[in-house]
Amino acid sequence: MFGLNVKLHVVLKSILFCIVFTGLLVVFSFLKAFIPVKYERFAYAAIGTGVAFLTTYLFLCYDKKSFSAIGLNIENSTIIKFIVGILTGIFLMGMMVLAVIYFSNFRIELNNNSNLINFLFWTSPFIFLSLMEEIGFRAYPLVLLKNKLGLRSSILITSILFALYHIANGWTFVGSFLGPGTCGIIFGLAAIYSKGIAMPTGIHYAFNLTSSAFGISNQSFNIWVLKQSNGSSLENYQNSEINEFLPQIALLIVGISCMEYVVRRKV
Repeated sequence: MFGLNVKLHVVLKSILFCIVFTGLLVVFSFLKAFIPVKYERFAYAAIGTGVAFLTTYLFLCYDKKSFSAIGLNIENSTIIKFIVGILTGIFLMGMMVLAVIYFSNFRIELNNNSNLINFLFWTSPFIFLSLMEEIGFRAYPLVLLKNKLGLRSSILITSILFALYHIANGWTFVGSFLGPGTCGIIFGLAAIYSKGIAMPTGIHYAFNLTSSAFGISNQSFNIWVLKQSNGSSLENYQNSEINEFLPQIALLIVGISCMEYVVRRKV
């Protein structure tokens, strides 16, 4: 009974952490109003990262622990892990995007109104947007749950919380669980494997970066423009959900398979 109470306590504490993080993010987001709309994403990234650190600091103070106790510190290998994460994320998301393009029979055209520098500038907030969410879900909550519940439960619970967080931000139920929820398994595995959030932050950033490289309009920062096979614009195109979700289902299967492999090796 005592063990059950301890497990319930850490689950509720992790949920509370995510609620506080989300709540503070909503409260402090009003600061975006003082920033030009064009740079709103930059402001939100900065605010969100600050809120993630603040939430973590408050909970660590209550626990009387340091940031390093949950692997939230800079080491010599941090940059290397981040770069490995980026390369891994580009490969995984690249395969997913290409699969969606293939199954949907889309065409790819170079966006002549953009370039690599322009693209990297407007997508640079993704670094901190990814960091804030990794701090919010793969730092304190994941470590807390893993220490008491084990690898599988910690990854699944934080992935569910990550999906619910996106539902709270306006995503659909299916989209949240097959998108961020599935990615949460990959991010969680990377966090546990690398003993920190540098690698999952790199993968997370690469996921957002790679998917943002493809747009549906020439009037954007995207590197490539997707069009229908006949050359028509996709702006009013209604895509089949099965075409869109098949690659995500495949990633879910890969993620769960890798998780079970790691769990069995740990046993």
